[in-house]
Amino acid sequence: MRVFALGAGICSSCAALDLADDLVSPDVEVITLADIREERVKELSRRTKLLTTSKEIRTVKVDASDENSLIEVLRGHDIVINGAPYYYIMNVMRAALSAGVNYLDLGSDVETVMMQRKYDLEFRRRGLLAIAGMGGSPGIINILAKKAVLELDKVERILLREGWIDFTDYEALGIELPVPYSFDTIVDELSDPVEVWTAEGVIKVKAFSGEERFRFPDPVGEQYCYYVEHPEVYTLGEYFKSKGVKFVDYKLSFPKDLLSKYRLLKYIGLCDEEKVIHNGREVSLRDIVRGRVLEHMKRLKYIPNDFDVIVARAEGYKYKDDRRTAVEVSAQTKSSTTWRVSAQAMMVGVPASVAAQMICEDVGVTGVRNPEEVFEPDPFLRRVIKRGVKVRLSVSRDI
Repeated sequence: MRVFALGAGICSSCAALDLADDLVSPDVEVITLADIREERVKELSRRTKLLTTSKEIRTVKVDASDENSLIEVLRGHDIVINGAPYYYIMNVMRAALSAGVNYLDLGSDVETVMMQRKYDLEFRRRGLLAIAGMGGSPGIINILAKKAVLELDKVERILLREGWIDFTDYEALGIELPVPYSFDTIVDELSDPVEVWTAEGVIKVKAFSGEERFRFPDPVGEQYCYYVEHPEVYTLGEYFKSKGVKFVDYKLSFPKDLLSKYRLLKYIGLCDEEKVIHNGREVSLRDIVRGRVLEHMKRLKYIPNDFDVIVARAEGYKYKDDRRTAVEVSAQTKSSTTWRVSAQAMMVGVPASVAAQMICEDVGVTGVRNPEEVFEPDPFLRRVIKRGVKVRLSVSRDI
């Protein structure tokens, strides 16, 4: 199989590393690594080549905003994993359609997902599959939720929670602003209104409101969680309406001191996307800050030491005993010392790689879909378990 990996960011790089690793991805033959920044794609190429003795690793500089150029470089591949910023999603997806290539991305928002769904018939006509949001959340969390829901006969609520704990001593390393996953995603999550799905319609709540103490499996333990915009809330609600679902929400844990730092950057305008002239080039303040922060982290060459856990909780009934029951299915990752990537990057990159490989093997589905529509939980989860992800199911009665 021939995979085009677009984007050399924190999470998309992890997907490329999984694709390259002969131990877990033996059937991948060609990986094309692409990014607009040549130095980043060259560094990622060096890292992937350390993991394989047989795969062909190619590199290409590409601008995700140039749809015609994308079409040309995508031709001849089986699938593209789109790890470029979410505002390029429609460009890349249309290019994949024109090039005759299957597609998946790492997630966006409800509005973008709805735009993607409009291309469903065109992808079906060409016998292609596009998955909107196939990383961590959205992605594997949808599949965990499906597994939890299928344990029950009637489901009333689906609660999606993600917890994170970091044991890295950033102060000793001189890192004032860690970036656990996409810098742009974190910044956007601070202000984007959050959708909570209900049977009566979607309601909007303020970002990072709804503080809740949630107990995750150890070592993450009890964490404060907050509302954050995630499209799987909408897609899961719509998909499982027939099971009686009345409520779906998502909350993410975030260290309070780190949250305060990102809020300050946002408040003083250092994350604005308005263009300014810097060193003779037109860039945004966000571009400058992102570049400085990521370059500082890269220069220090530290090894991440964190854990990430996703929990999907379905609450409802099993008709045989009519007792109100909760089913929790969790997936937990640890940072990789071999790949030198964080747990949160693992939680996004590994499921994306697994999904891409399963699609190339033919999952028997075409069109534009969400993860819960494509994958049966057990076969998918067996593959991520092989890569060190811990999956656990628990049942509570009389809740």
